[in-house]
Amino acid sequence: MKIGIYISGLGQSFVQESVEKYAARLMNEMSYRTNGINYELRTEKINYAEERESTVVSIFEEHETGAQVVYKIYDYKYHEILTEKFNSHSIIVKNFLLFLLVIQKIPLIFKRLFDPKDYSRPFQSLYVFMIFLTIASSVLLMLPATLAVVNEFFKFPLFPKADIEIVSKLIVSLTAVLLLILPNANVLITNLATEYVCANDYIEHGVQKQLLQGNLELLVDYISEKEKNCRIHFHTYSFGSIIAIDYIFPFGNTLTRNTLNFTETLITIGTPFEFIKAYYPRFYDSRNIELGDKICWINIYSIADPLATNFRSDAKIGDAQFGIDKTSIKPVNLNYEVAPFKKTGIVDFIMLYSMKAHGMYWDSKTEGQSCLRLLNDEMKNKNLL
Repeated sequence: MKIGIYISGLGQSFVQESVEKYAARLMNEMSYRTNGINYELRTEKINYAEERESTVVSIFEEHETGAQVVYKIYDYKYHEILTEKFNSHSIIVKNFLLFLLVIQKIPLIFKRLFDPKDYSRPFQSLYVFMIFLTIASSVLLMLPATLAVVNEFFKFPLFPKADIEIVSKLIVSLTAVLLLILPNANVLITNLATEYVCANDYIEHGVQKQLLQGNLELLVDYISEKEKNCRIHFHTYSFGSIIAIDYIFPFGNTLTRNTLNFTETLITIGTPFEFIKAYYPRFYDSRNIELGDKICWINIYSIADPLATNFRSDAKIGDAQFGIDKTSIKPVNLNYEVAPFKKTGIVDFIMLYSMKAHGMYWDSKTEGQSCLRLLNDEMKNKNLL
């Protein structure tokens, strides 16, 4: 039985993406390429551990003799595990940590402008980090405005009134500009602080890594016990691909029996592999590569997406030139573009249009076209479906 594990990107719950939508898109692609066969989805919830739940979506193929399961996808909800410690902090503490993190990364960000390694969008990264800095600073700078209110309420001159008024006016102006440039900035502030800091702590310091990878192993073990003769495919998007790579090519650990015996395919969509390699250069060091040449790796990317990786030394469409260090496995590259790629102009650069390409591998509605058309064809060709 072919079984998928869906690992989404950060922020997918915020944009209302789910394993149900992913499975519906895959089912649609199956339906488009067959005649006289109807497909349907059935969803259930399971607990693979005492406090951990997974949504399971089964794709059924209907025949005159009855319906038959042709593919099943479990989702791995890692977001709560990744952020549960950080979410206990107040918004001030969250943004203070984001502020410190950006300040810490600034030297490397500027270094990549002149020594980009294999990452081709260092100026875009600089701009994004500056937005992070502005967002974090805008919240931290609200503190003087709060002090002004306290002064007025208690009639207690904590700080000179004139100085507080000047700072407060600057804060109001900065916040107004921020709200104009970034719609829903109040929501964005909390989400960016949480997701970026937690992802950084996971990558750089291994925070929550043991718990997160342990729960993924529990899910794989549950599947191997419940699904007869299962072959597991990891369907991953964005940061979810880093979670899967960390599981399949672990740092400093031997592979588990489940990983060795049941993993068949790694599917990465919009993986920030090279972005992480550029800004966290030691993350992929000392990896266990035992499974490297035994699995199929399919990589879907867009040249317009500044976070996606084409596993090439240039920013061109073509076959992959490398994969995980010291392994002969290279992903099968599938290029997916929504519109003709063009160099970003200054207005597009400022408005982060290229960053939006990271979310354009599928439409928000399941009946829209998606990159899963390419994936379905490739999986059929390789007898993975």
